[in-house]
Amino acid sequence: MDPFALQQAARTRSARLVGLAAFAILATVAATGCVAFLACWGVWLFFGTADLMGDAAAASIVTFGRLFPGVTAACFGGSFLFISLATLLKFRSLSSGDALMASLGATRLTRAAAGADTADGPANERLLNVCEEMAIASGLDLPSVWVLKGEHGVNALAAGTDPSAAAVCVTRGALDWLTRDELQGVVAHEFSHILNGDMRLNFRLTALVTGISAVSRLGKGMLLLLFDGDGARRRRIIFLPRGGRGKDSGGGAPLLLLLIYLLTGAALWLVGSLGTLFARLVQCAVSREREYLADAASAQFTRHPEALANALRFTYLAHMTGRSRAFGAWKGDVAHMLFVSAGGTLFELHPPVRSRIRRLSPHGETEADESVRARIQAARAQRRAAARATREQLAKGVVRAKGLKAAAASLADAAIPPATAAAVRRPETAGETLIGLLRGRAPEGWTGPLTAAARRTLALRCVNALRDGTGPARRREWADAAERVIREDGAYDSFEMMVMASVRRRLLSDGRLPKIVPPRTLRPVVARVIATVASFGGDPAGGYRAAEKKLSLFGEGLPPMPAPFDEATEFLAAFDALVHLPPLAKRELLLGLQETIAQDGRVTDDEADYLAAVADAIGAYGWMQLQVPAR
Repeated sequence: MDPFALQQAARTRSARLVGLAAFAILATVAATGCVAFLACWGVWLFFGTADLMGDAAAASIVTFGRLFPGVTAACFGGSFLFISLATLLKFRSLSSGDALMASLGATRLTRAAAGADTADGPANERLLNVCEEMAIASGLDLPSVWVLKGEHGVNALAAGTDPSAAAVCVTRGALDWLTRDELQGVVAHEFSHILNGDMRLNFRLTALVTGISAVSRLGKGMLLLLFDGDGARRRRIIFLPRGGRGKDSGGGAPLLLLLIYLLTGAALWLVGSLGTLFARLVQCAVSREREYLADAASAQFTRHPEALANALRFTYLAHMTGRSRAFGAWKGDVAHMLFVSAGGTLFELHPPVRSRIRRLSPHGETEADESVRARIQAARAQRRAAARATREQLAKGVVRAKGLKAAAASLADAAIPPATAAAVRRPETAGETLIGLLRGRAPEGWTGPLTAAARRTLALRCVNALRDGTGPARRREWADAAERVIREDGAYDSFEMMVMASVRRRLLSDGRLPKIVPPRTLRPVVARVIATVASFGGDPAGGYRAAEKKLSLFGEGLPPMPAPFDEATEFLAAFDALVHLPPLAKRELLLGLQETIAQDGRVTDDEADYLAAVADAIGAYGWMQLQVPAR
């Protein structure tokens, strides 16, 4: 290939296209001025004394122009100033290379930072060395060098309207996947953009497109003053004046003035839209030619066009182009700066990658050497692994959501037959019913199997009836009776633990408010409670860690998973400590336990009992029931 001939051809085509861009701008300014002038003529006809039907010559637009030359100058001059101001504001926002790189979230490299003992140190050193070599080859000062660490695709960009204040940015994917020669070719491509003033030219074209589009936005804004999103007329937005011809013409004159306003807004929107379309097409064509020019200049600087062709082959064959979201809201403004993009449409700012490869290499776009093919396979395998990980994460999210819903629903009150409900409401029968539930007997009037949810609901209603309908001595007797029954077999199951937590709080409490302590002081206790509940799930370690994201008030993360409580007395003592948590910390604890239970996507009876025990022990059972989804 002859890089000098390719550069000359690209410059020639670019000059012609820039001429078309200038024509588009002037045409838009002239058309906008004409719309404003026609609107002024219509207002003159409305308010003035000229009669278009009676004396067409005296009321013609030519006569209006001769009578009011200042209006003519103001219309065309105002349109020029309006477009120029919008263009200037956009240009200023894009002119600083360093500011733009910082806004993209890129990290600036310095020799001291690149030489630090980090995993990215060698790659950063290599990038700085390549940039220094290309600065010497191109005769430019070394621009600031940046790395976009959050982007794993292969890309690069240059920014800045002045070579002395330029910036070059390379994505992390380019450093990870490209060889040194290929990286040199990519960097040389970006240096060519700086040397040939492509950034300044593209910034100006982008700013001019923005200035032209401001005309369409103005017209759209005028129309939106009259119409809302549903197309209905807004009232009291525009007040039509009275007087002049409007007074003489009766009720039709305001409608004529409104028609002038609507036509002006629609015409401005149409002129701005057509001008933006044409200017955008020209800008894209100019940008594509400048990409060809930069490719040719890169071959001149490195004297190795095949290296740049291999970089393009890799991005093309590995499908690592045009998929980035790292540029965020700036994507439209920086698209013309990128090394590669998807390509293939009239509005694409880059030529097709295949066409660029064919200009650089006689081997075509698919004839990659062994090194490139190996990296392509590795990139495809990595992308498949990432897609598989994403699917697995989504599946875990579905399981978690399902588990959270089940955890919240586990504390819903079970349906109770009327006869049984009456028995558990009466203090004289509630105590015996509670003892029977602890011994595994169904209460009076109960039909069918006694589920874990039904046992919880019945037990809590029995305890409530004893609390509300008996005195302190009788409450103490029933609490002691329940504890004796629970201790008969020498062990506590989850239902018995829930009952004891409820009995201790509702029947044995002295009614004094607990002293509030900082949540961090109870962090070890909270960790053991969560570990105990997690031990009943399918993945205890995963369930324990799942609660961590909800516990912001308890310090930085949970400690290593402790052993679950083996003794019931230890667990009950933990309940006595948890009542001293502040309200927000109690909420975090319960939400963390829900995450623990939901981690494996199912809720066992033991998990539901322990969740109910903790919620009741800290006085938050009612709040938990408010979280139960509606049926």
